[in-house]
Amino acid sequence: MQDNPYFEQVAERRDPQREVRSTARFLAVIVAIVLCVAILFTQIFLGVQVIGSSMEPTLYEGDYLFVDTTASIHRGDIVVVEADMQDNIHDETVYEWIVKRVIGLPGDTLYAQNGILYRREDGEAEFSVVEEPYLDEADGWRGNIPQITVPDGQVYLLGDHRSVSLDSRELGPQPLAQVVGVVTDWSLAMKEFLSATFGLFARKS
Repeated sequence: MQDNPYFEQVAERRDPQREVRSTARFLAVIVAIVLCVAILFTQIFLGVQVIGSSMEPTLYEGDYLFVDTTASIHRGDIVVVEADMQDNIHDETVYEWIVKRVIGLPGDTLYAQNGILYRREDGEAEFSVVEEPYLDEADGWRGNIPQITVPDGQVYLLGDHRSVSLDSRELGPQPLAQVVGVVTDWSLAMKEFLSATFGLFARKS
């Protein structure tokens, strides 16, 4: 009696080892995906929440964003920095994450007069007005910033809400090594959705 190919195929498909191998491959794929997502959102993209009003009207307290820890830093970028803050009560330096805008890169020279910011970029001969469409005219800041050249390995940071922001005017330029990351364009575009989503989880917890 000749073997029936149909029954052989059925028996092969019912092979327990085949099912085990198939399940193992499926689980391996799931684990790989979970690991990739975990690495992506713990090592490369970090979630942050805005505290305070120093970046209004661009960002508001409670906004959720993601920063890219691998991105290059450019003038005008919004960054998260682990800033040096002086604790006057205990007379020691503490570190605090702050969200600010990059105004000057190493070698840039800048100053402000009556609220207008001027910058001479590294390698340029003349100062030019820094166009800042993100500022709120109602803020009313008309202050001055003494001329300063940003040292090597540092960045000069300002908040968009100049009249209340604690930034490089008081803290000085901050080391590039302490920049946690650059706020991603996609999270800025989706900040209302992200804030509503993460805020919902926060209210439930």
